[in-house]
Amino acid sequence: MKERTTARVKMGLLKTMFLVTAILIIWSSSAAAQQSLRDLAKEFGVDWLAGRWTAKTDDGTTILLVYKWELNGHLLAVDFKMGEYASRGMIFYEPGGENATQVSVDNRGSRSKATWEARDDGALVSKSEYVDVEGNVRKSAAVYKNIDAKTIKIAIYGLDENGELNDKPWFTTDFKRQPVVKKDAA
Repeated sequence: MKERTTARVKMGLLKTMFLVTAILIIWSSSAAAQQSLRDLAKEFGVDWLAGRWTAKTDDGTTILLVYKWELNGHLLAVDFKMGEYASRGMIFYEPGGENATQVSVDNRGSRSKATWEARDDGALVSKSEYVDVEGNVRKSAAVYKNIDAKTIKIAIYGLDENGELNDKPWFTTDFKRQPVVKKDAA
């Protein structure tokens, strides 16, 4: 009987110590929390990217881009839709890194990984590597410029063997800000 009581007391003390340790870890980690991607975007003046954006192709197809802050600003969810093609991704900042990282998948089974950087002129550059289901790799870059509160310009470039943008973009499109709708939730 005494052994059972001793075992229960030990178990109670163990649970209490575990709970206190967990609380101390949570408190100490929140005190030293990493600056969020949203905070960094504001600091560099590129927080204008978040929102719902649309453009039309020459044949009238609508392109939809949605950038939505999630997880207390540590994640920027990305949805892209053009005709039957759709992709979903997430942009996040890796501690100790210089740039943000994006990973995406599409409705065809392809995937991509990109790095994002803010330029001194206020533009954002996303350099990506796209791998289709057959394993073919394409590298490109997108340059995002804020024109005004309702317009951004996106230019798509090829990349040379050193990962630098080609001199001229493949194409350029203006996107217009749209009201956010409930279904934009990633």
